[in-house]
Amino acid sequence: MYRVEMIRVPLLETGETHTLAFRFIGPSGSVLQGCTTAGIVTCTPSQVLQAKGLTLTALEPGEAEVKVDFGDNRFPSVCWRITVIPPSEPIHRITAQSPRILFLKEEAKAFRRRIRGKEDTAEDAPETAEVLVIQYARLWHSYVERAAGYLNETGFTVHYPSISQEWHVSLPLEEPEPTPDPQGYTDFPYWTMYARAIEERLIVLSTVYIVTGKVDYAEKARGYLLALASYGKWYEFDHRGAEGNLSNAHFLIGVSAAYDAIRDIITEGERLRIRDAILSKGLQPLAIDIGNRDRHNIVAAKHVAMMFGAAAIADEVPYAAKYLQASLDYLTGYLDFKLNSGETEGFLYDQVAARHVWMAADLYRRMTGNADLVNHPYLAEELPERLLHFLSPVVNTFPNFSDSFYKLDIAYVMAMTASHHAHPAAGWYMRRYEAEHPAALLYLKEETLSINPEAYYQGAVSAVFQPVGWAALRSGWGRGDHLLCFTSSPSAKDHNHRDQNQIMLNVGGEWLLTGPGYQDYVPGPRADYTIGTIGHNSLLVNGQGQQSLGGGHICDSSLFPSFEVVSGDASASYGESLRSYRRTLYHIDASYYVIVDDAELNREGDEAELLFHTTSSIYGHDHALLGPGESVKKPSLIIRGEEASVRLLFLAPGSLGITVQEYPGAESYGPFISVKAASGSSIRFVTLLIPQCDDPRNITVDHVATSGISGIGFTVLEEGERRDFMMFCDTTETMDYEGYSFSGAAVRWSSSMMGQDPLDTGKPGRLDLSSATRFAGQGIRYRSDKPLSLYLETGSLRGAVYNGTTRASACELCLDSSGIRLDLIVPPGKHNLDLKQGWIIPAEERGETNGNARTQYGARKKTDRD
Repeated sequence: MYRVEMIRVPLLETGETHTLAFRFIGPSGSVLQGCTTAGIVTCTPSQVLQAKGLTLTALEPGEAEVKVDFGDNRFPSVCWRITVIPPSEPIHRITAQSPRILFLKEEAKAFRRRIRGKEDTAEDAPETAEVLVIQYARLWHSYVERAAGYLNETGFTVHYPSISQEWHVSLPLEEPEPTPDPQGYTDFPYWTMYARAIEERLIVLSTVYIVTGKVDYAEKARGYLLALASYGKWYEFDHRGAEGNLSNAHFLIGVSAAYDAIRDIITEGERLRIRDAILSKGLQPLAIDIGNRDRHNIVAAKHVAMMFGAAAIADEVPYAAKYLQASLDYLTGYLDFKLNSGETEGFLYDQVAARHVWMAADLYRRMTGNADLVNHPYLAEELPERLLHFLSPVVNTFPNFSDSFYKLDIAYVMAMTASHHAHPAAGWYMRRYEAEHPAALLYLKEETLSINPEAYYQGAVSAVFQPVGWAALRSGWGRGDHLLCFTSSPSAKDHNHRDQNQIMLNVGGEWLLTGPGYQDYVPGPRADYTIGTIGHNSLLVNGQGQQSLGGGHICDSSLFPSFEVVSGDASASYGESLRSYRRTLYHIDASYYVIVDDAELNREGDEAELLFHTTSSIYGHDHALLGPGESVKKPSLIIRGEEASVRLLFLAPGSLGITVQEYPGAESYGPFISVKAASGSSIRFVTLLIPQCDDPRNITVDHVATSGISGIGFTVLEEGERRDFMMFCDTTETMDYEGYSFSGAAVRWSSSMMGQDPLDTGKPGRLDLSSATRFAGQGIRYRSDKPLSLYLETGSLRGAVYNGTTRASACELCLDSSGIRLDLIVPPGKHNLDLKQGWIIPAEERGETNGNARTQYGARKKTDRD
């Protein structure tokens, strides 16, 4: 069939014009060359919108219908509606003169001084054992070499790894012909990477021109600008317009930055052509998103592009003001929403969107002097805290939650955070991992501090991000450290997966419990695996996974020293498949994890199945390599990477079916361990994860005892010696173990706490309680009228208590061996304890503002460490 491609501008303001241009497409999908069919344009009502030839002029506020007839039976008429609005003024005036998008004049001068200045030395850089110094002069030399490559190229290649395809582009640019979709895809976005490649060239060439003044670079950029100005449109899918197309945003950002940078070397006629393209091909199609509050990364990128387009032509085109204000309104709401809503598209798209928002925030600050966007707590605190806490030990990787990858380019976001907010851990990241990145050259200030995260967070290295439903339980960022990542999130965006209550584990830089990462969009087993629960480390019921996206939330957490607890509820994710599913993670002594999975099934005989995925090798208790299809007789396995490993001990229930499997059609994602149990309608799995790297600790479990449906007690041994006693049970139940009786979620106590083991006499004792109401036995009596979490160290006389309820609770504790006596009224929230005097340390003495303060142990403002 024949069709017509054209920009259907959705919105104009009074006095604004738009001239229509057409491209005619034949049945084969190719452009009809030489087709001269003209359009006859009518507007109704004409007092709102007037058509003169192919030019539309907005006359007064209202709505009008536009109809274009082509007088050719091959091409049907086209109709759409345009809204006309009154002129608008931005809330903040632009005060900076051009150039202002890439550099202000004074910023360019400071940058020249930096790249001409002395080389940094090891003595100049703090934390020299862990970070690299920034060699600005050398980085600039490399940047100029890159620009020189773009200057001399006669074409370039665009790579599409997901479809194993390349697109060869010749220069000068010509608007591409429509391209057939790859097999299995609909509307494959070829233009996104194409536009990004052009945006990059425009930015690099323009930056070098501003800094060096060498006109050759500006002339090359000029050629790109004039070629793009001749395109009929800057988006790929005509039937979608500017909606759902990222290419429009990338083209507009690149063209705007280059136009602003090289305006002084182009003629007035060329300025008019480029300026008109920025308005008619860039901004006017994006008007469809004025007032759009969708927080999708594409919509965010388009609003950022609005700000760039408005910044480029605001001095010359009065109609740009509405785009500047619309962008500011959207981005302010976007940041507020991202801070509190719990919505996330995973690290990849969150940081891609944040990079664009940072670009707009910095540009807005530069041209108006208003820094509200730059200083927003989502950019200043929340996002950098997530990135730092989920950064893997040793290497620069992240958990691939949702549609994401292990390796991400977050250098721009971290450089801006370090420079604008003096964030020393972000400065450490840049110098440790991205000292050679162009972002370090262009955006990282020389005076930015560098402090490694363990020093910065003062030992409180784990974190819970409550709204978004993520938790990072880790021992540190070093070679022998480990990180357990947990998601139980309410977010239900298109890029999310059915993965609530999922865990991923990194040990010493190796991902040993893995996720599939970016979904496969081609229908089939790979698509089912990558987006479904079957491909994630969570729970199946009767072989079926979660029925919907989102539905999870972190329902409880308390991060005490050496005893960290996080609990997620994914019940709503499963629809009618089960009644409830809750997973609780215990991180003990920054050494190992206990995972407790509680599921309420619909009926007796339903089969619950835990999954543990890996891309590494799986070994049995006898160190024999296990392959897909093999069963495991003993409830003990090892996942071994190149240098690190994790031991899995399945302690409950007692009767388990453990096999190694792979998913047919998705074998490349690696094997997984299936742990099945069929029992009554209630089931509890208890699993130990023991990370091992460098000098592994010989941690074993002894004397496992169960009680009722949920109660389990066991003793943890290290190097064969008694270390700790542990009990886990339902908070409504009571269980006995080793002469002690307990009511609550979990308790861990060392034998030295009770003075009952001669080998431990004189050693410091520990007691940790989670959601407990009663614990009693030799040498100890504890009770509270509401579930409380508590930790005590008898050696240092340190302690804290956490009340997760909304009302105060009475609490009594007696430890005979240490003489500790507590008789407290515990308000909601977390409180430090004075074990010498037996009272709660007041909030003002801890430097907190109220008794319910959520900040503890060096946490940042938006990081929930309770």
